[in-house]
Amino acid sequence: MAWIKWGFLGLALASMAAAVILMWQAQQAKLPLSGTPVAGKIPQTHVDKPLIVERKAGHTVWRLKAAKAEQQLTGTMHLLEPELELFTESGESIPMTGKEAWFNPLSKQVRFKGDVEVRYGEWRLYSDSMRYDQQKGAVMIPGPFRIEGKTTHVRGKNLTAWRAAQHVRVENGVWIEDTRPINMKGIP
Repeated sequence: MAWIKWGFLGLALASMAAAVILMWQAQQAKLPLSGTPVAGKIPQTHVDKPLIVERKAGHTVWRLKAAKAEQQLTGTMHLLEPELELFTESGESIPMTGKEAWFNPLSKQVRFKGDVEVRYGEWRLYSDSMRYDQQKGAVMIPGPFRIEGKTTHVRGKNLTAWRAAQHVRVENGVWIEDTRPINMKGIP
């Protein structure tokens, strides 16, 4: 009878040893080897529908959301179908969209790329790229852009718009067309 007791004890110890070995092997399989990415891929964190909000003195300054985001090893977030919503001092919303964007959480800069559209009242601004810099409080369009309104069309290059001052500067190639009818009364 003693040999049965010792047999079961040996079987239990062997089972526990096998379980520990299998768990250790499974844990080692999950760890990357010497920091090298598997199959050439850089590990990233994926987030569905991220929302980032910047507030100052109880007021929302801007809100950034996207369909999807990937946190990259550099710390930058790559956003798909992003929308940045800036708020004026009076609380008016200015939405900005594009195909993709990169957000740096340390500098609070957002770079948009592809089919950028900015909506402000009746105005629509279109460009291929745009950058928002929180520290400067400015939206910058480094290349060509066009603006369309009900009666006004504008084209140019290198636009900078400051959020707080609501001041706009265009550095190159400004072309403006105003299609409002001219009132010719009183002109000889």
